[in-house]
Amino acid sequence: MTGFWAAAAAAGLLGLSGAAAAQVPPEIAAKVRAAGQAMDPSAGQLYAPMFGKEPWAGAKLTRDIAYGPDPLQTLDVFSPPGARGKRPVLLFVHGGGFTRGDKHGAFYPDNITLWGARNGMVGVNINYRLAPKDAWPAGAKDLAAAIAWTRANIARYGGDPDRIILWGHSAGANHVADYVAHAEVQGPEAKAVKGAILLSPFYGAAPNAGPPHAYYGQDQTLQSAASSITGLGQSSIPLFVANAEFDPEQFKTYATTMRAALCKTPRRCPQYVYLRDHNHFTEGMAVGTPDQSLTGPLLKWIKARR
Repeated sequence: MTGFWAAAAAAGLLGLSGAAAAQVPPEIAAKVRAAGQAMDPSAGQLYAPMFGKEPWAGAKLTRDIAYGPDPLQTLDVFSPPGARGKRPVLLFVHGGGFTRGDKHGAFYPDNITLWGARNGMVGVNINYRLAPKDAWPAGAKDLAAAIAWTRANIARYGGDPDRIILWGHSAGANHVADYVAHAEVQGPEAKAVKGAILLSPFYGAAPNAGPPHAYYGQDQTLQSAASSITGLGQSSIPLFVANAEFDPEQFKTYATTMRAALCKTPRRCPQYVYLRDHNHFTEGMAVGTPDQSLTGPLLKWIKARR
């Protein structure tokens, strides 16, 4: 371990130094298996007792910085104290079905960006405009604006403006995937993006015959798996993909289809983690707890992004 990561380890910021990644606690695994594929957000609260309360130890926190004129275009910055050198930046995009959710809500209690800060990164946690008021491409454009703000300002918080890793969950993973796959929404800020983490994104395998999608509307190419995969394959941004054993089947089908298609081109083959004994909500809430079934391999992948 050299350079920044050695300094971070010396400062006690790396939660995985020398330790094997712990798995899902047996009592939580049993409850997840019993619930099956139920899309119940309260399942995430199985991990809530493992979190402390603010003020968070191991991070300096600056909240609600505007990165655009809309009231929802705000972000929080979590920076680790102590370690020297430019820290990689972890920029997180919350989920919520494109119509709801918050960077600091009950379902995302700062745990992902706090995990980043406690592991030697600078965490950036964003809100963005929501559908149906703001439809495609509002989410992708907001992400581009947040990356641009980060690149211009993160050095003052100890971050490396040219080493940004994106992470989205659920609808947030779609926003990250859309940004990566659609070069037309990118600007000069894209040069700083060194990787993208997609935690349970979803695009439909077949044309949507129902009512218009709240965010994508009637445009079938925007919400189709085939179009998404084509765009991801044309990008050069490295991908890390994960989904849960008890995600709904359509989420798992998209992950399987995407990986099979992208891995035909070895340089585009994403690293993949299948999260056993997790569902759509526990997979994100476990971040920052002793359950390192996702964060163990993820931290190694982030370290390799240069």
